[in-house]
Amino acid sequence: MIQAETIAHFYFDLESLADYETIIRRYLEKLSGPINTIEVISIDKPFKSRTGFSSRVAARMHVLMDERQSCRHLDDYYSFVFSTVKKNIAGDLISTQNLHLEYVRGPFIANQKKKTNWEELITHWNR
Repeated sequence: MIQAETIAHFYFDLESLADYETIIRRYLEKLSGPINTIEVISIDKPFKSRTGFSSRVAARMHVLMDERQSCRHLDDYYSFVFSTVKKNIAGDLISTQNLHLEYVRGPFIANQKKKTNWEELITHWNR
């Protein structure tokens, strides 16, 4: 897995103007899967858009991506950050500012010895 740290700028569509900052913060806190929010940098005042009201949001995020055979180096994954964020976020993504990329491996689990069940072995051998 590849983990990217990025700052995403996007427009978040609002249903109402009441307490819009709390609604946006809750949405960002609940993001899961390939995207996790680290910090909300800014939430601008809502403005009238063609779909109703929208607010421009900037947030720092961790983005998890699967490794690809077409990518030889870590730098090759920079182009996939934007599309991964765009697929997994509500609203119109404006840009991503990539800060850091790294390989992430799952926790190492050593081969644990299986406990021997002597009764099963004895019945198996005596058949």
